Amino acid sequence: MERKREHWGNKLGFILAAAGSAVGLGNIWKFPYITGENGGAAFIFIYLICILVIGLPVLIAEILLGRNSQRGPISTFKHLAKKHRNLWVTVGGLFFITGLVILSYYNVIAGWSMGYIVESIAGKISSFQSSADAGVHFNSLVSNPGWIISWQLLFVVLGGFVVYFGVRNGIEKIAKFLMPIFFIILLFLVLWGVSLEGADKGLTFLLKPDWSTVSFKTVLMALGHAFFTLSVGMGVLLTYGSYLKKDENIFFSGIMIALLDTFIALLAGLAIFTSVFAMGFDPAGGPGLVFNVLPAVFSQMPGGNVFSTLFFILLSIAALTSTISILEMLVSTLMDEFKMKRHSSVVLLSGSIFILGIPSALSFGEFGSFRIFGLNWFDMMDYLSANVLLPLGGMLVAIFIGWYISKQEIIGELFHGVRDTQFNRKTSNVWYFLVKFIAPVLILLVFLSAIGVL
Repeated sequence: MERKREHWGNKLGFILAAAGSAVGLGNIWKFPYITGENGGAAFIFIYLICILVIGLPVLIAEILLGRNSQRGPISTFKHLAKKHRNLWVTVGGLFFITGLVILSYYNVIAGWSMGYIVESIAGKISSFQSSADAGVHFNSLVSNPGWIISWQLLFVVLGGFVVYFGVRNGIEKIAKFLMPIFFIILLFLVLWGVSLEGADKGLTFLLKPDWSTVSFKTVLMALGHAFFTLSVGMGVLLTYGSYLKKDENIFFSGIMIALLDTFIALLAGLAIFTSVFAMGFDPAGGPGLVFNVLPAVFSQMPGGNVFSTLFFILLSIAALTSTISILEMLVSTLMDEFKMKRHSSVVLLSGSIFILGIPSALSFGEFGSFRIFGLNWFDMMDYLSANVLLPLGGMLVAIFIGWYISKQEIIGELFHGVRDTQFNRKTSNVWYFLVKFIAPVLILLVFLSAIGVL
C-alpha cells in the first residue's frame, strides 16, 4: 500500500521553506568572499545573468518534476523515465550521494557559526586588533577536536529534530518562524553597516563594476555558484515540489524563491562589505572572510559585540534552513524506496551524516595532513559538491526535461495552477528553450572547467 504524500499547508509555507533551502551558507559565507575575490559589482552582474538564464529555469524544472511525480528523486525518475530507466534511476541516486556529501561538511561550517554566537556573547571577539588575531583564534578553535565536533553534533541533532516532525509540523513551521527573524536581523545589519563612516567605499565596490578583473573563470565561477546558492542539482527542490498540490503556480513560486535568494545574497554582501570597507579591511578575504576578517571588523565597530552576535545568529539560521531541506530530500528517498518510517530514517541519516562529517571536522587539526589533489578533506568535499556534483545534477535535470519527456507533457504540468494566456505560453516557450538548449551547454562548461578540461 502506497504511503499518502504529505503536502504543504499553504503556498507561503512552501515559498518560505524553499527560499530557506536556497538561502544558506552560500549566501552569507560563500557569496561575499567570491564576490570580493572577483571584482565586486562585475561578478554580481554576471551572477545575476546566470541566475536568470540558467539557475531559475532549472529551479523551476526541478520543482515541476517533483510535483508531477509526487515522489522523491529516485522514484521520480522511475515513474517518469520512458526509456533508459536504469540510467535515470542512477541520477536519482546521484542526488542522494550529493546530499550526503554536502551535509557531511556543511554541518561543520554550521557548527562554527553556532560556536561563534557563544564566542560573541562571551566577548572574546571584541579583543581582536587585526584579522591576524582573529585568524589565530579561529585556527585554535577549529583545530580543537572537542570544540568542533561538539558543535557539529549539536547542529546535526538540531536539523534532525526539525525533520523528525515532518513537512507541515516540522519544516513548514520552522520556516515560518525563522525566515521573518532572518529578514529582520539582515535588514538591521544592512542599516547598521551603511551608517558607518566610510561605508560608501563598500557601496562603490558592490555597485561599480571593475571589468578588468573578469575572466572566463569568473563566468564559470558565477555559474557554479548560481547552482550552489539555489540548491539546484541535488533533488532538494524536486522533493519540496513533490509536497505541492496540483493547483500551485510553479512559475510564480520559482520566481519568488529565486528573487528572495538573490535579494538576500545582495543584502548580505551589502551588510558585510560596507562594514569591511568602513573598518579598512581587505574585501578579498577568501573563505576565511566570515571567520577571520569579520570578527576583526566587528571588534573595531561601535557596538561590535551586538553586531557580531546578530551576524552569527543570522548565519546559523541560514545554515539550518538549508540543512533541513537537504536532510528532508534524503529522508524522503529512504521513505519512498525502502518504505522506512520518517522517524527511523531521520535517526539513521543523522547518525550517518555525523560520522561522515568527522573527517571534514578534523581537516584543520588531527586530519589536516591528509590531502587529495592538494586539498584537505573538507575543501575536497566543498570542491566536489559545488563544482562537480551540483552542476552535473543540474545538467542532467535539464536534459531529462528537455530531451526525455515530451514538451506537451511538460508544458501541461507547468500550466496546472496557471491560466493558459498568450503571455504565459510565450514565457513557457522561452523557459523550455533555455532548459533544453542553453542550460545543458553552459552547465557542461562549468563541469569541464571543474575537472580541468577547460
